[in-house]
Amino acid sequence: MRNPTYQLARDRRVVACIPYHNCRQYLRRAVTGLLGQTHRNLTVVVINDGDPHAPWDMLSDIKDDRLVRFDLAVNRGPYFANAVALNATSAPFFLIQDADDWSTPARAATLLDRLERDGADLAVSAQPQFIDEQSGRRITSVRWATTSSDAIPAVKFTVGRALGPEFAYRAPHHGLFRCDAIRRVGGYYGGFRVGYDTILTNLILMTGKISHVAQPLYYRQIRPESLTHSAATGNGSRFAAGSHKAVISLYRHCFLRYSEYLAGRIDSQQLGSTVRSAISRNVSPADARQLALETERLKRVFQEHRIEPR
Repeated sequence: MRNPTYQLARDRRVVACIPYHNCRQYLRRAVTGLLGQTHRNLTVVVINDGDPHAPWDMLSDIKDDRLVRFDLAVNRGPYFANAVALNATSAPFFLIQDADDWSTPARAATLLDRLERDGADLAVSAQPQFIDEQSGRRITSVRWATTSSDAIPAVKFTVGRALGPEFAYRAPHHGLFRCDAIRRVGGYYGGFRVGYDTILTNLILMTGKISHVAQPLYYRQIRPESLTHSAATGNGSRFAAGSHKAVISLYRHCFLRYSEYLAGRIDSQQLGSTVRSAISRNVSPADARQLALETERLKRVFQEHRIEPR
């Protein structure tokens, strides 16, 4: 499903979205890390995801006109916030950044170069996991440092380049996407608060290609209050288990159609249409309306202030 114009595109604008909720002490590090990227053609959109204590005082002294501040009235989770930014932008590339993590200065440039070189739809890198301690930052492990051609990689957190009927976490979503590639599989919001990123990268593999950089470019913080690790929503919680069950069902449905595509019974457009329909059915009408409204609000911010990079 490769787009033949990929190698001809010279529009290298990148929009990076930082969904924010209740992690004030880390946000500035994430923002300044992105504004300090060697790839300068980049806009950083910080979206306050319904936190009543907005973080804007933490960023008030930053005068860089590439920084966009945007408030959502209701907390709907990071996928919804990312979807608002993705749907509002005209830039061709979309970078994922959590508010409590940080990026090395060359992250955007390195991922963009690799993605363009490979004609890929998503580029990801190795990701050290760390804990902030009084004595400093302690690295606990390095994930996604290697790749595998097995449908189920033998080692966890290995970037998988092949798909199989069994659902697996084959690649992280903390990387650089082609915006069109995300839209082709239904967008960044699939009705989930947790777990959607694990199927999103699988869908990208069904419809395109993932590139990998072994260099550590993105540092992920481990903290007990995060969505991934909290008792209410983290791995092992009842909430996460329910989402995981729904994600598996969604994957199986899409993989059946992917198998038909591989067998030549449907074409790439039919496969993409099937995936988009499956994702959209999981989004409530109320959420779809709110997503459209918030997208239009952010579009006006871009248009009025001429903030998007050129």
